[in-house]
Amino acid sequence: MKQSVVFDLIHPGLLKKIQDKGWKGLKDIQLEAIPVILSGEDCIIEAPTAGGKTEAVLFPTLTRAAQKKANCVQILYLAPLRALLNDIEKRAIEYSQSCGLHSFKWHGDVSQQEKIKTFRNPSQVLLTTPESLEAIILRKAGWQYFFSDLQTIIIDEAHNFAGVDRGSHLVSLLERLESKINHQPQRIAVTATIGNPQEMLRWLAGTRRKLGKRIFVESSLKKEKDFEIQYFFDGKNSNDQETQPSYKRLLSLYDLLRKYDFENERNTKSLIFGGSRTNCEAIASAIIQLNSMKKMSIPVKVRTHHSSVSKHYREEAENRIKIKNDLESGINGIICTSTLELGIDIGELDHVIQLDSLSSSSSFLQRVGRTGRREGKPQFFRGMILKEDDLVLLSAVVSLGLKNISENLKFPRKAFHILVHQLICLSLQNNGISPDLAWEILSGAYCFSKINVNQFYELVSFMISNKFFRDVDGELVVGEETEKYFLSSNWRKLFAVFDSGPLYEVYNEKKHVGNLDSAFVESLDIPFLFVLGGLEWEAYKVKIDTHQVFARKTEAGNAPRWVTFYGFDVPCEVAKEAGRILFSDNIPPFLDNNAKSCFKSAQHKIKNLNWNECTWVAVVDDFEIEIWTFAGDKINRTLAKLINSFGLGKSSSNYKCLTIKSFNSLEKLNWKDIIDFISELKDIDSKGSKKFMEKVKENMKLFCFSKFAKCLPDKLLAESLSERSFDFQGLVSELSLNNLKEVRH
Repeated sequence: MKQSVVFDLIHPGLLKKIQDKGWKGLKDIQLEAIPVILSGEDCIIEAPTAGGKTEAVLFPTLTRAAQKKANCVQILYLAPLRALLNDIEKRAIEYSQSCGLHSFKWHGDVSQQEKIKTFRNPSQVLLTTPESLEAIILRKAGWQYFFSDLQTIIIDEAHNFAGVDRGSHLVSLLERLESKINHQPQRIAVTATIGNPQEMLRWLAGTRRKLGKRIFVESSLKKEKDFEIQYFFDGKNSNDQETQPSYKRLLSLYDLLRKYDFENERNTKSLIFGGSRTNCEAIASAIIQLNSMKKMSIPVKVRTHHSSVSKHYREEAENRIKIKNDLESGINGIICTSTLELGIDIGELDHVIQLDSLSSSSSFLQRVGRTGRREGKPQFFRGMILKEDDLVLLSAVVSLGLKNISENLKFPRKAFHILVHQLICLSLQNNGISPDLAWEILSGAYCFSKINVNQFYELVSFMISNKFFRDVDGELVVGEETEKYFLSSNWRKLFAVFDSGPLYEVYNEKKHVGNLDSAFVESLDIPFLFVLGGLEWEAYKVKIDTHQVFARKTEAGNAPRWVTFYGFDVPCEVAKEAGRILFSDNIPPFLDNNAKSCFKSAQHKIKNLNWNECTWVAVVDDFEIEIWTFAGDKINRTLAKLINSFGLGKSSSNYKCLTIKSFNSLEKLNWKDIIDFISELKDIDSKGSKKFMEKVKENMKLFCFSKFAKCLPDKLLAESLSERSFDFQGLVSELSLNNLKEVRH
């Protein structure tokens, strides 16, 4: 739509802001989104990082709110991170005020006094997280009046929510909210590019709303790209420190962090994705030691940023990297987990550096999109890899990223453990609730759309019989087991639906520094040294009963370790791209010389397989069979589990292939039976697929993957676990696209 037409649609105060900021006009995504949003239609706004999505949703929603200003929340803005809300707060206040409205940020770091004041005199725009919204609904009497004229619900970074428990919690929470205000506010999801936007629209709509519209505009700005993956040879069994891969990589990283931008007379700023929290702190510790070894007059300064670093030190890192020309106060880089992948503004970033592997092209696009925002500066990416398989995987991710292809998200539809959580919350919210009414409210959420009413009542019956609920005159009231497991510590366990490992809180005098894993703390004797937040600490006191560590700053320390409970599956799209580039005649052009040599070696090892996108290759001998699929972790795991469950062999898998061995080392595998079984799967119908998956569930090892899973009967626990772990429809789809070729070993 033309600029002049859209300008006529938005509030005059916002037009003045555009003029005051010297903008040349609205961006393409804004021109497309504003008329659709003003029409009231649900939608997803899909654009790359720095594409102008925030203004695309705030300008029309603020314009509409100003036309009929109310003394309640009219725009509910939900984001996955407090830091993201902190970052957007300034713009939200500025744009709101230009329309005669008020904006308020509500999360755990905001004082209760401010929250009480806002609840009594609501702002028209509320910025919050799903967990804080849950707390409002459970703890604030009369909250429905707070939202009584709610017009719009905006879900920022929706791709970060959608496929995980927090997304299921969010959409079920919206059903509860809307049931009390008796109308359906417009829903808008703001997202980076994803592979299956239509599925996100279904997730957003649930089962009771009309499907919304996708608003997507290809970026017209073609940024120059400076991408390279570097490979550092694994010098095993060498006593020479110089040949150790970690040291070589550290030196390369160190040199990159020390770079100076002579044109702008400032140190370059880098974002280093270190993988795990443990790796982040280990890298920070190594850089500190290298500064000492090299006796640098101006040392390299880094900070770490992850979920176990306290709010104070995370925000300090975010603020210090924005400092341009002050070597004393500024820092060269932040070493982080995925916490800085999202759209938090950390200033003019020069480098994105990836240490080790990455399995998501969507994440890659998010990360690299943080660079190259200044005119004349390229998007800059360096991957620093130690292992051959990590090199192949990262090459596939970068290759997809260069084509602007993101993987499909998987949206849960049998989230029984979240249903447990929401039933408990509904019971507390209403001081008891009938099962019929609870199901009427919650069944609108997409995350429960494959749960039938019989399964719902099976769950309710189980929770009553196991004292999670009491049946009081036909209403569900929380029972003693719910009180015991979920309602201690001021209900804190109830507000966070996902689990982290058991943690110790770290304090420097009265200041909270961050968290350490319990296993790490309890394995050491006092005093012990560690690095947290990129700073060195000495623990001088540990209180085991209250899970507290008291520490002082020191000069040397070891990186702590944290337990990682879940890894990340390699999606089908990335796995296929790995296959394509491995079996092509070309080497990816973004590899350095060492990486090219390593990649050629990887190609050489499997070149005789002749895999292609339409052919799975089975390498067969009497006692072991390898089926090379490049179909991704979840699909290969599904086939492996089916083969195990039907007694055809002992099977294991990774994203590239599955390996089948005989249950008895003296017995030969029956390859014909396996071929017949795969052929049957290929031609399966929906009735037949149920038979196969029931067999898988029967043979599944059950475990409580969530704190709420303990409230599930085994049958329903198996349903949730199978959805999380397997992709039967994806397997059948891939089988229909591929032939199976046999190669005798």
